[in-house]
Order: sequence, then C-alpha cells, then structure tokens
Amino acid sequence: MADKRKTADSTATVQWGRSQFTESEIQRQITQATRRGEERMRRDPLATAVRYHKPTRSVVIKTNKGVTLTVSVDRLQGLTDAANRDLSKVEILGPGVAIEWPTLDQQFSITGLLSGVFGNETWMSDLRRRDKVAKSAVAPKMKTAKPRESKPATRRPILAKTTSR
Repeated sequence: MADKRKTADSTATVQWGRSQFTESEIQRQITQATRRGEERMRRDPLATAVRYHKPTRSVVIKTNKGVTLTVSVDRLQGLTDAANRDLSKVEILGPGVAIEWPTLDQQFSITGLLSGVFGNETWMSDLRRRDKVAKSAVAPKMKTAKPRESKPATRRPILAKTTSR
C-alpha cells in the first residue's frame, strides 16, 4: 500500500513497500511508460475486427497490419468445452491489443496469438504433446526397402543392317 510522507527537506515522497519515490520520480516513470505504450501501439498489430465462425469452431481476427488470423478455439486454453453461444460473444479488448470472451473470463493478446501462444506453459506443453501424438498416428508407416538383387547384364547382339541391291 502507498503511504505519502514529507521528508526533512519538505520533498513529498511516496512509500510503496520497501521503495520510496519522489513525486518527480513518479512523474518521470509515468511519462516513460506512456511513451513506451504509444510506441507499442504504433508498432504492434492491433485487432480491428473479431468474430466467431461456428462451422469451424474458429475465431477470426483482422488486424491493422492487413493480417487475418484464424485459430481453432479448441487450441485456446479455457475454450475447449465452451458453448457456441458463449464463443460468439467475443470482443476486442481496449484499443485492440487483445480479444476477450467476457462471459468465459478469457483473454488472449494479439501478439501472443500471432506468435502461437494459446495458453500458459502447461497448456502449450500439452498441446505440443497432443500434436506430436496426432502427427505420428496420421504419418504413413514407411516400409524399409529390401536391396535388389543385381542381375547380370544381358547383352543383345547388335544386328547389322544390310542393304540389298
């Protein structure tokens, strides 16, 4: 909890845990954070539209960078058992940095989704394991080829063409 105090030289400070900040230090940090946030808004992709596609159980996200991302909701942590009526209530969060299902209390950042991050580390590890099992089940079994027995080359006689006069 923050605790505001005045020091001996009458400079106002704020105590936060074990740290102590002056008003000017707080203002400097706020200015830097604002600048970093504005830069991120210019640089990072932002969602401009989002919708749930029921036939494929996918979320379709359009970004300000001209990219459309489609992700199966079954890959997104917390959404695998969700009903279509709840999945259709997807929204853009804030200025477009994330998407959210308010009724399911699930949020995903746009940069995370574009990077292939669909949940926490445990979820992602489980996804990789499931993908590996599914891939090995679908992969065709390769038969090892037996070496061919070499046959001696057969020579055919070359017949000379004769011309008759």
